[in-house]
Amino acid sequence: MTQDVVIIGHADADGHLITEQVRRNLARIDRFKVTAIVDPSRTRDHKAWLNLDAFPEVLKADIVFFVDLMFAPASFAQESQALVDFVGRYPEKKFFLFDHHPLPLRRLEAARNLRVIYRPDVFECAIGPRSGMMVVAALCEKQRRQVADITTERHELIAEGMRRAAALGGNLPGEKLLALLRADHWRDFVELAQEAREEHRLPRGRRPAGKQSPVLDKLERTASKLLGTTTGAKLGSTTMSYDFDVTIERYSYESGRRQSTTNKVSSGRDLEAIITLLEVAALSLTTEEGATFSREHLIREAREIGGPEIDLRDEDIDIVLQKQGFLARVGRELRLR
Repeated sequence: MTQDVVIIGHADADGHLITEQVRRNLARIDRFKVTAIVDPSRTRDHKAWLNLDAFPEVLKADIVFFVDLMFAPASFAQESQALVDFVGRYPEKKFFLFDHHPLPLRRLEAARNLRVIYRPDVFECAIGPRSGMMVVAALCEKQRRQVADITTERHELIAEGMRRAAALGGNLPGEKLLALLRADHWRDFVELAQEAREEHRLPRGRRPAGKQSPVLDKLERTASKLLGTTTGAKLGSTTMSYDFDVTIERYSYESGRRQSTTNKVSSGRDLEAIITLLEVAALSLTTEEGATFSREHLIREAREIGGPEIDLRDEDIDIVLQKQGFLARVGRELRLR
């Protein structure tokens, strides 16, 4: 049976990227019908927690992911209570929250159908395989040191283009920028990064009102055309250089070290879907910080969430557990990193 999944992300540069990475990963699970939402007006000033009723999309969802929506240091008690009260009104739904900002973990434990994880490294702040999008997200959040071992000039250029595209006050943040990411318009972000700096003066990170730059204007027209299509076709993708497509990059963990690898599917079974499902299952079993669970319990939870459409086999699970970076061993048990 199909399950409706809604992802709600923050409308800054890394928030758009994290939301799109999670959308792509969850969409690989056949049982999931995924909707991604990034809306500058509804998440302005990180006040989304006090206005969750502004997201009617939650009403039809079976599973909800909150992505990169921080809690304010001055008002986290009020905000966390608002979230606990909100999810408590929908006990039949599953809610997941992960962020690279500190979270009020103890307060959020009061919500029985909410699972929370704090991942301070932006690169790790996702569910499922991490592509080059997460390298770019880390650079957008000025976490260069954390991804220095895998950063290329291509990532730096796309990050600069994303920062300019996502600047509040412009016409792209939200639905239009998500459409460009979904359609893999990476070369356009490089073109935006290479545009004259005078076109992109951003006092306090905001774009002043007035005429857009030529590249921004072109990107807005492209996004509008993409949103006008019903097929979700990658408009203009035939002219995109393969060299700029950061989505094809993947990273595995060898002896605890992160390494670039290739994206392979074995015998018709989508290992990326299995990785994503196992990480969702691990988060689902993390009822409190540091909670542990057995391999068998993890597999049962993954099968319950993914349904019969996902073919979980021992050999695939062994590959995932050897190469993943989201689980740690505690004796004979596992826990989410």
